[in-house]
Amino acid sequence: MKTTKLLLFILLAAVPAWAEDLSMTRGVELALNNNLYMRLAKASDDIRKAEALIAASRLLPQVEFSISQTRTFKENATALGFGEAPGGGVYMLGPFNTFDARLSLVQTVLDLSARNTARSRSEDERSARLRVSLAAEQVSAAAALAYLDVLRSSAAVSSAASGLELAASLSALAGNKHDAGTATGLDVLRARTREAEESLRVSRARTALAEAQLRLKHLLGLPFAKELRLTETLAFTAPEVPTEKDAAARALAGRLELEMARADLSAGSYALKAAKAARIPAIAVSGDAAMSGNVPDHNAKLVGDIGVGLRVPLLAGGRVSAGIDAASAARKRAQSLLDDAAAQVEEETLTALYRLTASAQEVATASMTVTMTTQELEMARNRFSAGVGDNIELVDAQTALSRAKDNLVDALSRGKEANIRLALALGRMKDLKF
Repeated sequence: MKTTKLLLFILLAAVPAWAEDLSMTRGVELALNNNLYMRLAKASDDIRKAEALIAASRLLPQVEFSISQTRTFKENATALGFGEAPGGGVYMLGPFNTFDARLSLVQTVLDLSARNTARSRSEDERSARLRVSLAAEQVSAAAALAYLDVLRSSAAVSSAASGLELAASLSALAGNKHDAGTATGLDVLRARTREAEESLRVSRARTALAEAQLRLKHLLGLPFAKELRLTETLAFTAPEVPTEKDAAARALAGRLELEMARADLSAGSYALKAAKAARIPAIAVSGDAAMSGNVPDHNAKLVGDIGVGLRVPLLAGGRVSAGIDAASAARKRAQSLLDDAAAQVEEETLTALYRLTASAQEVATASMTVTMTTQELEMARNRFSAGVGDNIELVDAQTALSRAKDNLVDALSRGKEANIRLALALGRMKDLKF
């Protein structure tokens, strides 16, 4: 019984406690929940919402309640215009109490500057909301690319390991033939050199894999000690590729960057109107209702007033003109950014489309090259085993096969990457099929 428990403990200890199977979909979900870029975008959205509410509040009723009880010990009534005391001299009042409980209301009736400022802030808030959605697109793409990098690095490790295994077997073959007197020491040295090169290739591939895993964990917000087992494979199937015209039209209609640029331009237009409207008079109505007296329970009477106010800006020291110039420059900048964004979107879409179109041919060519170099290696092995020449052909064939396998891994990963980047260029990361 004790032996069984000990064996069970050893087996459980051998299984990593932090291991997790990770699919591409799960990786994207983790990135959207944990990535810093997403948190910053959401915080920016909250700030813009607050600013929009502050701007809109200038157009809403302003209601204020105040209450006070004052004890005045001495007051110079003569200084207030009540004349002199009987017989001449200063007429002094006090001590006396003053109580006031007042409800005040101010409502803006016409303020074009405030109205356009509120509209500008509302467009800023819409832009920030779009930025959160854009951040989700970009973080999803970053997570997919980081996941792909781990897949590529893992495939590179497997390729290098198989190359090292092959080099070791061919090195043993050269050693056996040397012992049998049918190969030279140079053949053995050449095979061992090739084995050492493959060992270095394995070491570098493992380092690249470790770095790729760290980047993926950081992006997903996972502990670096956690072991990840990726469930996807590095296989490429050419998707249905849209035409250039259709792809460009879909990108121009669906990219969030363009919607954001349009919102920024709209905000700039309203800000310019607000700056120009600063010269226009503003009208507001106000009213007060108060209980006024000496103390709350004695001589307190209901009083009040109502009025209309007109504010006319006459001289602002150049502030209005400077505000108009600044708002006009900001609007021109927003228009330029919108024009450039449209060109950038179309360029990214066509580039991704070209790469995806070329990927299918690259994968096919790389796969054929692996097949041919494998056959070449087998033929070179047979020639060397039969004692026909030295192992130069064999080593060259090994090198060609290793290079062909690396090219296949690169072609497969580029195909996957082109698929991801086309989805990002079209603004359709949520529809990506990995």
